[in-house]
Amino acid sequence: MTTNDARFTARTRRDFLKTGVGLVAAGVGMTPGVAAQIHGTTGRDGGGSVPLRKPACSLDYLDRNEYIHNMEILSFVKGRGGVGNDSVGPVMWARGAQRVLPNMAIDISDPKKPVVMGEPTTPFGGPIGGPLGYVTRLKKWVAIQQSGRQGWTPTPEYPQGQYHMAYRNHYFDSTNFRGIRTWDVTDPVKPVQMGELACGDVTGAFYDGGNYYTCELTWDDRLRMESTERPVSAGLGIIDVSDPANCKVVARWWVPGQMIGEEDEWKKWMFADDYSSWTGCHGGMVMPQRPEDGGTIGYCGMGAFGMYVMDVTDITNPKPIGRLDTPVFTRGAIPWHTQHPVVADSSHPRLQDLLICTYEPLESDCQEAARATYVVDVKDKRNPKIIGLFQPPKPDPTAPYTDFCCARGRVGPHIIQAWAAPGVNQPHLLAITYYNAGLRIFDISEPTEPKEVAYFVPARRGDINKWNTFRRQDGGVFVEWDRNLIWFSSNYIGEEEGGLYCMSCPALGKPILEPRKVTRWTVPHINVGWDDQTPRTVYLGRSLRQMS
Repeated sequence: MTTNDARFTARTRRDFLKTGVGLVAAGVGMTPGVAAQIHGTTGRDGGGSVPLRKPACSLDYLDRNEYIHNMEILSFVKGRGGVGNDSVGPVMWARGAQRVLPNMAIDISDPKKPVVMGEPTTPFGGPIGGPLGYVTRLKKWVAIQQSGRQGWTPTPEYPQGQYHMAYRNHYFDSTNFRGIRTWDVTDPVKPVQMGELACGDVTGAFYDGGNYYTCELTWDDRLRMESTERPVSAGLGIIDVSDPANCKVVARWWVPGQMIGEEDEWKKWMFADDYSSWTGCHGGMVMPQRPEDGGTIGYCGMGAFGMYVMDVTDITNPKPIGRLDTPVFTRGAIPWHTQHPVVADSSHPRLQDLLICTYEPLESDCQEAARATYVVDVKDKRNPKIIGLFQPPKPDPTAPYTDFCCARGRVGPHIIQAWAAPGVNQPHLLAITYYNAGLRIFDISEPTEPKEVAYFVPARRGDINKWNTFRRQDGGVFVEWDRNLIWFSSNYIGEEEGGLYCMSCPALGKPILEPRKVTRWTVPHINVGWDDQTPRTVYLGRSLRQMS
């Protein structure tokens, strides 16, 4: 739903805590109805919610070995940040034969010798990050930086996260800017801020250089969150960025019951007051075709609420027309994280109208129920269907564990290769990062039975006695289809220097190790005119304004 209703304006932390959501008993918060969950599976106060018990097979050390199958490392460079993002939009800047991964400020033009463009604190490599795209009308590369209040990661000292008062206070006392900033990054070493919009906490987002930026947006502290990770959840935000100097929010949408005060709707959800489910948006809404070019559909992950197919015919009033739930409900994690449209033409009819939908694990060491990554058929927008499941990755036969649940840290998927990339993609190949299972390559030629064909698990870093040095071994991935190269970043939250690997895989074809100009992009309407020499005939689906 969208609203300008004054009843839904944000409140202060003091007002918010008065609702009862912030009550704390014996150091653990008590959400409404939690007394009914005392007899749960863990035996702790408020049992029945995550974190569950740690597996008995858990290692008491971090495995320093590296595992690789059907892949080759071509180069490596230390760098800060990650190449991927929480959505599927463009992540590479290009000009002529020069190519840059801006989230890490690394020039990858020569894949044998990637170069860090400056210190990690330079504007382009550090604070900006976020999605970017070439704005044809402005003839500029534009990056959108997102910002908001940050909570701590739940730790052994605060295992219930937001249900500890100290955790909540840390979040609500944050003085971080809440909103977006737009940057002209046409010159990647001299970014220029274009505008700023204070609109609430902004995290995962989708942007492709068009007129609209979609994101998970917390504009009101009454958006309820059951998970330990955050005290407040997010709804879907849509921001008009057609004038990057004067952005404006044009729509806010949330699931009925998600807002505190909508109790009758809230109680209809089976996970209401369960103390552990992710009850909000994550990752923005993916729109395969821009609304200004006639696109009418968006795909939005709303955590435990499900994956929604949205009608964006009127971009100021998005409406759900289809919904997909998980086949089996389990507590914890983010059930619907990334919605990745498979780019396939008529030569691959079985791969058309498909989404790859990942979840994101939150608890370490499998202390929450396992979930799955799905292949979803969206031919019928009002009735999306799961047609395939990805099997969980298996450890290398030489590893000192037989299940990644034993290897310590988060277990499960996170980032999928960028939907928009240079070259012509091979729609049957998919690269997905898995936290402690590294990078996995899949073949979805038979979409009902995805098969793993290659993997790379970097050596674990961190200290087993320091929780946050190993809990979130994160990765990002980007595929250059025109050079048959895979870029994989490996980093940890709070780590000053992670690393970027350039890799090849026989499934892609022989790698091209010389600089090369981009002649087209996987998604035809992306980055039109990024280079004056780009042949315009390549790009279909442009608006009349862009063609003039």
